[in-house]
Amino acid sequence: MKGNMKASILNGGRSVTQLLMAAALTSALFLTVLKVGAAEDDGALLGRLKDSKHSLADGIKQAEKENGPGISAKFEMKGDTLMLSVYTAKTGLDKDAEHNVLIELIGDAAKDTWHPETEVFEDKKHLTRSAMQLTLVQLSKLNLVDAVKKAETAQRGTVYSAIPSVKNGNAVYDVKVATPDGKSVHLVVDGKTGNVSH
Repeated sequence: MKGNMKASILNGGRSVTQLLMAAALTSALFLTVLKVGAAEDDGALLGRLKDSKHSLADGIKQAEKENGPGISAKFEMKGDTLMLSVYTAKTGLDKDAEHNVLIELIGDAAKDTWHPETEVFEDKKHLTRSAMQLTLVQLSKLNLVDAVKKAETAQRGTVYSAIPSVKNGNAVYDVKVATPDGKSVHLVVDGKTGNVSH
């Protein structure tokens, strides 16, 4: 009895079970909101990809000419503007993140010529993300353009995102393809074998 009274008082008169149920519902609602938000963001992006004058592979190749190997790339919306963004490791793949210069090149994808602005990462969030991506590309036999081409061969449509990731302890590329009917297909390209799976 005393134990029940103590738990009730500590929890503002609610039982532990009620609190757990409330927490679970809150978490589920939060995740649902996140998923819906992501779907809406992708929906807006998918509708604008046709305006791009450049493919993801073209953007990567252009970025790599003077800025080191690409480590991730994607199309994204910045307000109402369709942007093409490429992360690179300026010092090359033989240098770790601590001894590298990790940058983003981002510019309007709908213009005839892609003139990206360059940002050298200094904040913790971008440094952490790009350092992880660099390491995964270093562990892969495929480079970023290779991964995009593998996805293009496996799935008809427009590749709009290629991000290194980890699956079952292996370095992979998470690739998103916009299909001709306006849907998004997620592919996983194995960084060592080049095998593509859904």
